Amino acid sequence: MNTKLFYAESSIAVEAVDMDEEIAHWMHHYRNYVPGFRTQDYLPALKLGLDAYLRGHGQDFEAMTESLQTSYERVRGPSRLDWNEALPVAMAAWTRLAERNAVRRLGDGAFGFAALS
Repeated sequence: MNTKLFYAESSIAVEAVDMDEEIAHWMHHYRNYVPGFRTQDYLPALKLGLDAYLRGHGQDFEAMTESLQTSYERVRGPSRLDWNEALPVAMAAWTRLAERNAVRRLGDGAFGFAALS
């Protein structure tokens, strides 16, 4: 089991995310996404999207876009992705965590659906 877990608070629960697992998933997924780019070119955008989800406290991704662009320019390092190429990568990573968390909450009855049956 990987010990690199990061926690994020939401209004309902605290969730743990295995960052190494998430990064491995996306490195595999984006391996051939755009010819000419290395998987390492995607890493800063992936980490930005994951971090945005964990620190966003339920904020909508679009609401964070401007500050994320500033952050990306600061952390991108040698990545050859400009912001317009990095944005969909960061958003995909954020969306994956948001969707996984929503499914978990539905399964737990956190939205009160169990009371409707």
